[in-house]
Amino acid sequence: MITLTYSDKKKLAADISLYKHEWNSARSSACDMWAEIDSYIHATDTSMLEGGEFFDHKTFIPIISEIHEDLIAIIFSTVFPHEDWLSWKGYDVKAIATEKRRKLISMIKQIHALNGFSTTFRKVIDDLVRYGNCFTKVNYVNETETEEGETVSGYLGPKPIRISPYDIVFNPSAAEFSKTPKIITSLISTGEFKEFIEGLGEKSEITDEQLSLLLNRRAGGSTDNSDRYKDQQYLPAGFGTIKEYYTSGMIELLWFYGDIYDEVTQKVHKGRCVIVVDGNTVIYDGYEPKSKIFKGSWKPRPDNLWSQGPLDNLIGINYMINHRENSKNDSIDKFANPDRAYVGDVEEIYDEVTGQTKYIMPEGGSVNDITPDATVLTYDNQIQMHTEMARRAARIPQQLTGFKTSGEKTAFEVQKLDDGAFRGFINKAMQFEEDVIEPSVTAELRVAKENFSTVISVLEEDEEGIISVLEVTEEDLSSNGKLIPFGARRFARSLQQLAGLQNLTQGPMYQILGKHFNTYDLARVWESLNGFENYQVIKKFAAIDEAMEEQEATMLAQQEMEQTMSNPTALEMGMDAEMEIDDEL
Repeated sequence: MITLTYSDKKKLAADISLYKHEWNSARSSACDMWAEIDSYIHATDTSMLEGGEFFDHKTFIPIISEIHEDLIAIIFSTVFPHEDWLSWKGYDVKAIATEKRRKLISMIKQIHALNGFSTTFRKVIDDLVRYGNCFTKVNYVNETETEEGETVSGYLGPKPIRISPYDIVFNPSAAEFSKTPKIITSLISTGEFKEFIEGLGEKSEITDEQLSLLLNRRAGGSTDNSDRYKDQQYLPAGFGTIKEYYTSGMIELLWFYGDIYDEVTQKVHKGRCVIVVDGNTVIYDGYEPKSKIFKGSWKPRPDNLWSQGPLDNLIGINYMINHRENSKNDSIDKFANPDRAYVGDVEEIYDEVTGQTKYIMPEGGSVNDITPDATVLTYDNQIQMHTEMARRAARIPQQLTGFKTSGEKTAFEVQKLDDGAFRGFINKAMQFEEDVIEPSVTAELRVAKENFSTVISVLEEDEEGIISVLEVTEEDLSSNGKLIPFGARRFARSLQQLAGLQNLTQGPMYQILGKHFNTYDLARVWESLNGFENYQVIKKFAAIDEAMEEQEATMLAQQEMEQTMSNPTALEMGMDAEMEIDDEL
């Protein structure tokens, strides 16, 4: 909750703008870190980095960039291992019915196929890895468009929206993210703003006079006297002056979400959504009962809601690697073309025929090569050591990236939950699943219910590929339960069980216990853990049956051949008859 002058809209707009800049200033060090990480992710040589100009060579080793891509890939494949990453948990008898589960999961799958869920969450995971913080919001959208007077139908329903960490601020010292108000910044064009105001209709708080003044500013007309002396703190990010902002063709919107305590009336206003334009005008004030903004964190800080990211600690290591690589390369050049020390009056003569340089020296004169320190040629070992150090620091398990270090064992030998990096990574993936994915899909269901208008028909495909139509009603959406993603949790459990199964079957205990195992059931366990149930790979005595079928086919083919050899065909008999007639003639 935040204390504002809610009853005075002009003062409310100014207060929200001030809080936005105050909270933005509180995370300035985090923004500086993000900018440096971005430079390392996108750099092509060291000249693009701070301190990278000290060497003749500018070779850049993209350690941070590689770890960034690896983490995105393995997190996404861990939390979304296959299409059955979502389950339904009902809290009463009606809600746990199989039919309910089928309807809700089929509906949410259909929604995700249409609303760009996968694309959005790839970007959200990118934010988590890049910045250590990621944010989503669930909106109800109508993507129907009008083209040349014709209406083109588009997606209608709940949609997760990625919020850039640069565009959201909040009280960083709040006890929980859910308990702090949030302010989201967006920039839209003047034309988009007009459409937005029209879309608000009667809900719009802006007066005709305020709208006229706002548009007049963009047209270069007279402005409020206060604009001339507006403090820097009111300026949107990226603009140097108020005039530059007004002539840019862009309009800043501040979206405030949270509870407000009115210091004048001493009343509490719960769940407010307030939209402010230009930092001084409220254009919308509505009620949003439950927050639909969710935050993911990589490495939470105590007493600070802005978290650290997996790449934060790698800048120094990547700098060291670049330093070693370019020191080595500069030294190699010195070996090929060494610096020389001249003693006396030495004259250099270049022989164009031989391509050699000759030296004419008086008595006591000399020319000596300055040999560089050869220890830099051993830097490859240090570079490899620092590379492995960076991957460990990022909590990235080597066995999940396709890379193997020297002396590394097989995948199953190292895929154990007692591996520190593996445990740490799985914990991060599960935390993201619980903090972001689960509330997002729950919010999608809630938004669908809030905007329900008619029966929803969804398609369901069974294991045999047969498609059926299910009808989802408002009662189905009101079921007492929730959607639960369990991709990361299943992944962790499956790897643990697969590792145990592998260790058992390849270890000495199998010699003792093997005679007690049902091999068919063991094969089905393997099938289930690997997610192959739908393919029906495992069938009882399938190999024996296939061998028998093959044997029968071979025998049948042989019998047919023997029969053909012993019983001439009608064609062959006809040919024999023709030959007999020819002989007679």
